[in-house]
Amino acid sequence: MIHEFMTCDNWLNPQIDYLVWIQNIRLQLGPVFDNLFLNITAFGELPAATLLISIIYWCIDAEAGFYLFSLNSLGLLCLQIFKNCACIYRPWILSEKIHPIPSALEMARGYSFPSGHCMIAATSWGGLAFLLRKRKIISTLIVLLIILIAFSRTYLGVHTPQDVLTGLVTGLILIFAIHYLMKWCEKDKNRYLYLLGLVNISIILTLIYIIYKKYPLDYIDGKLLVNPYHAKYVAILFCGWLMGLINGLLICKRFFPFETKNITLKTRIIRAIFGLFIFYGIFYPTNNYLASHTCQYRVGIPVMFLVGFLITGIYPFIFTKIEKMITNK
Repeated sequence: MIHEFMTCDNWLNPQIDYLVWIQNIRLQLGPVFDNLFLNITAFGELPAATLLISIIYWCIDAEAGFYLFSLNSLGLLCLQIFKNCACIYRPWILSEKIHPIPSALEMARGYSFPSGHCMIAATSWGGLAFLLRKRKIISTLIVLLIILIAFSRTYLGVHTPQDVLTGLVTGLILIFAIHYLMKWCEKDKNRYLYLLGLVNISIILTLIYIIYKKYPLDYIDGKLLVNPYHAKYVAILFCGWLMGLINGLLICKRFFPFETKNITLKTRIIRAIFGLFIFYGIFYPTNNYLASHTCQYRVGIPVMFLVGFLITGIYPFIFTKIEKMITNK
């Protein structure tokens, strides 16, 4: 009954028709384009965005990295709030006509609205395009990548147009909101502490809402459409990660800001090498393990908090101290 109701909903019909049209084109083009768009969509995943922003933050431009991490973090927080409030199902659940590419389903197990890939693409790559807006060719190429990531989500059959557009529009709004918020904070450094308190309270309230919210339990042929425990678990991991990331950023910004403009190429390379070790040796395996192995909340939250805090707070603090020690010798 739920399935029939959703497929007959008037607002959904044009979106399903569009997905069916794209699906028919996809079937005619064959697996070559499937693989192409699977690779394109990977640029909208959390590891790719985190690596991009981390290298900028540690080695190229700390101010730009601070802006991008702040933008990306707020986008991810909005994403979890929207997803867990709306609880809208994936296209293939809403209509039997939709048959997504099987290999794309691994990253599409939770609720559909809005698109996480589009939100991440808009707040990481979109934020970078905004910072590089005076370099027309580079910024245009980045915008083209964002458009391709957005299109890939419908091409693969894992999102409706409304999921994609909401993720992109929300990201676009946040690009300007965070830009002006950073300007406001720069007028008084203590405002970063006020912002830190506000963000922590927002994340804690989001956690409480997610943990105690009653999720829909809809079945088709005896099979649960979306496991609410898994959706809740992923959202809670994100909240732990965001809290660590933001606390590291704002504490570092307020109490021990580090230099990127007047450092040597050698220093940049060393920072990047050890940073890559942190990314591939700690963040990447931890993120993959927790995503594929459901742990208790009291384990997942502090672990993801520490990983986020390591990237934006602990590692910059360590390399700053070591570089000062070497300089003073």
